[in-house]
Amino acid sequence: MTPLVSGSVGFVIVLTLAWLRARLDGNRAARRVTDTTHAIEIGLVALLLITLIVLGAAQIFLRNAFDSGLLWADPLMRHIVLWLGALGAALASARMNHITVDALSRVMPARFKPARRFLVYGATALAAWVLTIAALRLVRDERSYGEIAFLGIPTWVLQVILPVAFAIVTYRSLVAIFLAREPAELGEEL
Repeated sequence: MTPLVSGSVGFVIVLTLAWLRARLDGNRAARRVTDTTHAIEIGLVALLLITLIVLGAAQIFLRNAFDSGLLWADPLMRHIVLWLGALGAALASARMNHITVDALSRVMPARFKPARRFLVYGATALAAWVLTIAALRLVRDERSYGEIAFLGIPTWVLQVILPVAFAIVTYRSLVAIFLAREPAELGEEL
């Protein structure tokens, strides 16, 4: 299967999942799944942040007190920062609170808000999907190189978060289009 075809098939799958999620918007069981997923994401971000802080403090202490350190800690901390950034972007997209370049919405009449939402969220979904494909290629290339990050863990395993996070942003942007409302204004997660 060519990359274009596999990318298109993947996009159709994400589009279908987003449409199904929007259709199940009022369903209590679907809401519990969404809330649980959101709680897991927050928990993972918190765990990674705590790990980064503790590991960084331990490295500083070991270097200052004993002129040594953990050889694997610095590469692990770099990858934790990567994971925090990727998961943070995915989390921000749950309420569509990620960085946007959308100056027109402040001056645009209310009747054009649905068109603006479609354009902004559609552009976000398209850009995130292109980045998903690029990140998948990066992971595939890293896998073929066979480089080890630390402690025998291949680099590509640690980079898998990139296509996952971009796919989540794509999915949530499409859900926002199908729901036809601003989740950040309603205080809900996609």
